[in-house]
Amino acid sequence: MRLALSLALSVVVSATSAAQVTPVPTFTGQIQEGFDAAPNGFLACIPQAFGGAGQVCSINSTGLLATSSWGYVCNMSAHSGAKFAASATTNVEVRFNSGVYRFGGWFGSNSSGGSARFDFYDATGNLFSTQTAQFPADCNWRWFGWETCPTAIRRVVITGLNTPSGAFISMDGLQASFTPSAGCNTGPVAYCTSGTTSSGCNASISATGQPSANFSTPMLINVANLEGQKTCLVFYGLDSLAPQSWCVNTGTSFLCVKAPTQRTIAFNSGGTSGGCNGSISFDWNAYHPANPGAVGTPFFAGQKIYAQAWFRDPPSCRPTALSNALELTMQ
Repeated sequence: MRLALSLALSVVVSATSAAQVTPVPTFTGQIQEGFDAAPNGFLACIPQAFGGAGQVCSINSTGLLATSSWGYVCNMSAHSGAKFAASATTNVEVRFNSGVYRFGGWFGSNSSGGSARFDFYDATGNLFSTQTAQFPADCNWRWFGWETCPTAIRRVVITGLNTPSGAFISMDGLQASFTPSAGCNTGPVAYCTSGTTSSGCNASISATGQPSANFSTPMLINVANLEGQKTCLVFYGLDSLAPQSWCVNTGTSFLCVKAPTQRTIAFNSGGTSGGCNGSISFDWNAYHPANPGAVGTPFFAGQKIYAQAWFRDPPSCRPTALSNALELTMQ
């Protein structure tokens, strides 16, 4: 059966946050997952979903079913292609290796219940929005899709609302896109906490401009409130990290960028020795054309970059300290 109901009648927005999440009609994403390449049967995970750009996994079980047909109260077959996937024993999650700004697909149910909850998580694991899709368990396929701004989606947990296990939600033709919509302000966002140095400095990282996938315009990463007259550099990675202590049982700095990381150009912070008036500015869009083998290249629009500053502080542990961190979205 191939029944698509109006999106306006099918979706209820059930939670709000700083991120704006809105329903969108059917779209063709930059990456897709139709499950035709998945092995038949019950699985824990499809580790190379979306052409290797993500994973679709059952939560805490081998309850993800890949099949061409599934009967319970009624019988479902694939919306398109040969196979589809279903949460057979528990809820499932869709994970992306990089943040996406659009997510959608065809969903249905063959159980005695119906309807599903979609929980959206950001790169740091925070739940930033919950959306509810209302539909009966009649084995019909219906499209549900959302667009988010400015927070990118890294994980979607899909839970059936009318079964105790959260299962019995079928899915096919999943779509996702890395690029935010025109007008979405995905400007730099600071996160994590700066360490306090031996002189009482709290280095702060910020950005002027936007990072560009083609490096067409200047974009400065700025670090202020540094220890004066110290070596300093900016390093970056392709994923954030839950704060980890820079030193064991001592120090106040936290590492907040996940390996592998790339160190960039070393600078002297200037200012006054023993003071907190050191600072540097680093042009991201000038660095990369000169270093084509740096981590992450080639970059693409919508890709997330996570940056942090490292600098000398001899009385501290290691003996170095770290700034807070910065999330950047490639334009």
